[in-house]
Amino acid sequence: MENISLGQIATIITFASIFIGAITTLIAFSKSFISKVLNPINQKIDRLEKVSMKSRNNIELELIKIILVNFINDIEQGTDKTQIQKKNIYELYDRYKTLGGNSYVHDRWEKLIKEGKL
Repeated sequence: MENISLGQIATIITFASIFIGAITTLIAFSKSFISKVLNPINQKIDRLEKVSMKSRNNIELELIKIILVNFINDIEQGTDKTQIQKKNIYELYDRYKTLGGNSYVHDRWEKLIKEGKL
């Protein structure tokens, strides 16, 4: 250790610099490569999630429509409903509208409100 020359120190510093540069370049290349590989996969996952969400919303809309139609039919046939059932059906109707539902259900709903049955 006593006889380390300036040449040896320069060699060690040069080696360390080249080694650190190589590692930095390798990391940058790896990030770029991984990004290029993963971007298409991430895009496909995003598209699938959008399709899945749309499908779930359509299924939810149809299920709520069935519940609303059954409830409206019960009211039209004179079946009494509790306040809790009415509160629940109002919440479902709001969700139905939020999901884009607006059909004959809306017309029948409005008719029952005008008649004071809801």
